[in-house]
Amino acid sequence: MTPLSTLLERAEAIYLTHGTDSARYLLDQIETAIREGAPASQICELDHLLQLIEYRDRTLALYASR
Repeated sequence: MTPLSTLLERAEAIYLTHGTDSARYLLDQIETAIREGAPASQICELDHLLQLIEYRDRTLALYASR
């Protein structure tokens, strides 16, 4: 299993690279991995990254609305 600190760093890099399209980018990566028969561990890692990006987006939206 990938350490949380590594996942956080990767999620941040994805967010900095893709901005508000980060979730869409990760969904595309997950769909491609499934289609190509990637190992479940790779798909799970992509899903964890997606969850971190979505959490970040929800948190930022929550604080922006205050």
